[in-house]
Amino acid sequence: MKAIGILFSSLAFLLSSCGAKHGKQQLEKVNDSATLTHQKLDSVPAQIDTLEKLAAHMVASVEGYRNDGNTEAEQIFIHAFIKALEKSKAFETDFTNLKKYDIQVLTADDGKLRIFYWLSPYSGSMWHVQNIVQYKDENNEVTALSFNNLYQDKDDEGSPTPFFDHIYTLNTSPQKTYLFTGYGQMSGTEPYTVAHALVIDHAKFSITKALFKIGKAVKTQLFAAAELKEDQDKEKLLAQLAISYNTKDKTISYPEVNETKNGSVLTGKRSVLTFRDGMFK
Repeated sequence: MKAIGILFSSLAFLLSSCGAKHGKQQLEKVNDSATLTHQKLDSVPAQIDTLEKLAAHMVASVEGYRNDGNTEAEQIFIHAFIKALEKSKAFETDFTNLKKYDIQVLTADDGKLRIFYWLSPYSGSMWHVQNIVQYKDENNEVTALSFNNLYQDKDDEGSPTPFFDHIYTLNTSPQKTYLFTGYGQMSGTEPYTVAHALVIDHAKFSITKALFKIGKAVKTQLFAAAELKEDQDKEKLLAQLAISYNTKDKTISYPEVNETKNGSVLTGKRSVLTFRDGMFK
């Protein structure tokens, strides 16, 4: 799990590195962003230069966002990035040039799926993480999409956009199922952890599979949050909230949380579910 300090450093960089003047300069370099979004690009290398310019404009647009709430620059980048990731050679491209804009990548344990992610420059005390999925199937066909677009209103428990730190393959043939574990922040005083299942069935992606059975309840995700007390260390609290998957015995461990009038409180106990017959129970 990444240190919280690194994430705050990333946010500080995004919020302070580029001002309005720099944003105008980057916009001139990009030229017409709408045209760039829709133009046909013949190769991944040619696309990378365009993506860098759009990423720079996205980072620089934070000043404009503060003034008018416009998030168009990020949406333009996401659209162009997904188009680039869908190209046949894109799965073998590391896109390392985008790391200067704090865009990172996480790869599943089977090497067939990866997520590119970054903390949105428009985030506040509630983190909004952009997660872009890229998947290569058994026929070497490449698909890309925004993980965040897979959410439905009923799945949103506060902030539905975590930093994922692990992606595991689960045996659920004929569908392909991945287990995602991660963490986020609903406010400066309420960190959380989450586990999701991503099911891929004939190029259709879904996170609505009921994968976790707790007593009589069946859930599409595991979720744990707790209020940070004044004398608590946030990193230690996140460690206590951690949801862990053991690949050898196929068990997932998560913290027990009590809801009180003063907020969510950890009990100090952990529960364990075992993956069998296509479900954790």
